[in-house]
Amino acid sequence: MSDPKSERRAIVAVLLTSTLLTMLAIWGLIVASADLSNRPIPQDLAPEQVVLLEALGSNPLRRPFAAANFVVSSLVLIGSFMLSWRRKLAFWWIRQAVTAKVLWVIANTIAVAYHLRVVYPKMQPEIVSGDTAVVLGAASLSLVALAILSIALHLGAAGRATRPDIKAFVEGTARA
Repeated sequence: MSDPKSERRAIVAVLLTSTLLTMLAIWGLIVASADLSNRPIPQDLAPEQVVLLEALGSNPLRRPFAAANFVVSSLVLIGSFMLSWRRKLAFWWIRQAVTAKVLWVIANTIAVAYHLRVVYPKMQPEIVSGDTAVVLGAASLSLVALAILSIALHLGAAGRATRPDIKAFVEGTARA
């Protein structure tokens, strides 16, 4: 990569990709720490929103999935640092971390959607009226849409990080 223009493009691509991976990882860490905390439900919400927050908060898998999110988001963060530090191991690390994060997103989405659609109405039959059932159904669809967006962003960042020009730049200047 002796051409200064292509080297400059590779440097910018590495920095942008590393920044995207860092932002995705930090968002995952923020969400994980919020899910691990026991926040009270705000009192100034509409009744449907309160039911939705109660449904999400009553999921028995919320805290274990939050802990797993903390771990896989940390792995993505480490991978982004390795890429910006131009380590040869960064490509393998990013692939593994993004694969773990995608699997976590899929498993968490299934668990939360299942809880919202199947388990919660059985737990609270007096609360789940017609309007609230629609809210819980819409929330499940929103979860799926957010999961697809998250998966697309993570896979896009991993694909960008393992492009041949970035690989050539990092391996050409890499430190053990």
